[in-house]
Amino acid sequence: MTARIANVTFHAADPAALARFWAAVMGYPEPEWLTPEEEAELRAAGLTDDDLAARAVAWDEDPSHQRFYFTRYQHEKRQRNRMHIDITPSADRHATREEVEAEAARLVGLGATVEQVLDGSWGPYPEFAIMMRDPEGNEFCLQ
Repeated sequence: MTARIANVTFHAADPAALARFWAAVMGYPEPEWLTPEEEAELRAAGLTDDDLAARAVAWDEDPSHQRFYFTRYQHEKRQRNRMHIDITPSADRHATREEVEAEAARLVGLGATVEQVLDGSWGPYPEFAIMMRDPEGNEFCLQ
């Protein structure tokens, strides 16, 4: 047996809004966190609207695609992420600079911000990536 990543989890002030952002980034459908049956069970167990709003998911239910999970966290982010995700606009090859720049423009339109453009080399290999932040300030790289 080997492990696999079950979720990429984000702490968020507004889990539903951040789930909508990441669903749009990844091309997933509009997030639906709970089925009506699940919501009814949770409400019957005493959960409130606020409790239900404290979590959200962005996923297309394809087991080969990554599931993003969002949970309410109301403390200020004070330092840089120790881990972040890298995304690419190309599924089957290294994206071109033009593809990365076009995707960056799309993500900015969704609410992301550009932190820094990394344009250099690692030895003889060219490297181009754009460090970005989602609407709540979580860092990620587009490459």
